[in-house]
Amino acid sequence: MPRLTGLLARLPWRARSVRHAAVLEGVLGTTLDLQVVAGTSGQARAAQAALLAEIDRLEGVFSRFRPDSELNRWLATSGGQVPVSADLGGVLREALHWTERSGGAFHPATEALSPLWRAAEQSGVPPAQDALDVVLRQMRGPLYRVQEEGGAWTATHLTPLPLGFNAFAKGHIADRAALAALGVPGVTQVLVNLGGDLRVLGPQPVTVDIADPSTLADNAAPLCRVRVQDAGVATSGRARRGFRVGGTWYSHLLDPRSGQPLARVVSASVTAPSSAVADVLATVLSVLPPADGLAFVRDVPGCACLLVEADGTVHRSARWPALEV
Repeated sequence: MPRLTGLLARLPWRARSVRHAAVLEGVLGTTLDLQVVAGTSGQARAAQAALLAEIDRLEGVFSRFRPDSELNRWLATSGGQVPVSADLGGVLREALHWTERSGGAFHPATEALSPLWRAAEQSGVPPAQDALDVVLRQMRGPLYRVQEEGGAWTATHLTPLPLGFNAFAKGHIADRAALAALGVPGVTQVLVNLGGDLRVLGPQPVTVDIADPSTLADNAAPLCRVRVQDAGVATSGRARRGFRVGGTWYSHLLDPRSGQPLARVVSASVTAPSSAVADVLATVLSVLPPADGLAFVRDVPGCACLLVEADGTVHRSARWPALEV
């Protein structure tokens, strides 16, 4: 099995069951690793078809690359209350929730800072803090409002800043796709790894490798292994992407509170009740100092984390050791 963005997992299976596995490229611009345990091969293939149909449906909601996606159509509006789907409305609401709960360590407008750092790559000089502060002040303004009443959702787009929801939407898609596959009769276990956002559903625990951020080799030994059941797993890190400014390499991950690249936490792995929550928490924990991150996770039910600092120091939250195997 391939190593996918820090996570490697394999479903258990029992006699008289069929284990179906597929690795598909170009799904939401990334790699999809799917594993299904079912009664028959036909049921397993039906589960794959249901999963891909759900991903395709949600791509039509959240894609930033399809001009006709619901998200892009909503982003093109300004100031007016617009009816939106429950999928989009729910993610918009969750993004505001985590922005507030994390004290801004997660922020949907963080990508507004990236152009300053891309320009710095050309000039060879890091952005002046004054220039970053102009964007940061805009980020502290209202982004949007979202409302739900009687199952009907509306959202009002308020900011001129670019908004991105990948730190939550991709995990949400992995969750929904896994549920679609598990809903096929005869399917008992599902594992979805969508570009590093992993969701496991079913009664059997699954062992997941957590990549060592000190090496980029695909065949490197994992930092550790955890066993999870009915859970999501995500890892955020700065190992593969970044900005090179005047000969100095900076992480592509930016602190939405200061505009500066992250330097201390190089890998944040999270287990949570869903892939969406694991995804957003991994982002938050990459931003917060380790002690603050551990305290933050302690207060989120059902979640655990493993943090690795640039100097190699490893931090485990209180719930993490019980998961290691």
